[in-house]
Amino acid sequence: MKKIISILGWIILLLAFASLGLSSDDPTFGFFFYLAFFLIVFVLVYFYNKKHRKRKEADPKSLALLNKILGIILIIVAVFSPIIALRKIQLPFTPNLLIFVVTAVLIALGVFAVMLINKEKIMKLLGLLLLIVLSAIPAIFATLFLDQFFPNAYNALGTAYWAIISVAIFSWWGFSLFFNKN
Repeated sequence: MKKIISILGWIILLLAFASLGLSSDDPTFGFFFYLAFFLIVFVLVYFYNKKHRKRKEADPKSLALLNKILGIILIIVAVFSPIIALRKIQLPFTPNLLIFVVTAVLIALGVFAVMLINKEKIMKLLGLLLLIVLSAIPAIFATLFLDQFFPNAYNALGTAYWAIISVAIFSWWGFSLFFNKN
């Protein structure tokens, strides 16, 4: 069962990386290009690790360092993914900086909400309510500010939805790797 969950996790990560292509000028080509590229990278890394794992066991300290580095990279990708998603509307520097800061704050509040959820009952409820409020912020932002850059509100909501899903996946995976105890 653990192997199936691991495989599903890698498939989700692969699809999350491939979804970066959806923000390109040709989303269909971009998605499949990124999917093929990252699939090749994942397969090459898998075979490299499989070949070198037979020679010697991995050092726990170097594995922990690698997890922390990969976690930081994924968190950085998470913070920049809304800017990547919105690059086709060519926002100036100041709105991009504001989006970057708001994304970082939303990630921090999301981590705080998860920490609350892991506490006793009343804190768990507060954490869940905070997550619900946090999940509504991108939709409110899209309908209030982004619809002027898109032909209709559905495109603005779709872009905001893609951005927040990529933020959630990349930041969750990044924090999971960074705080991994293995």
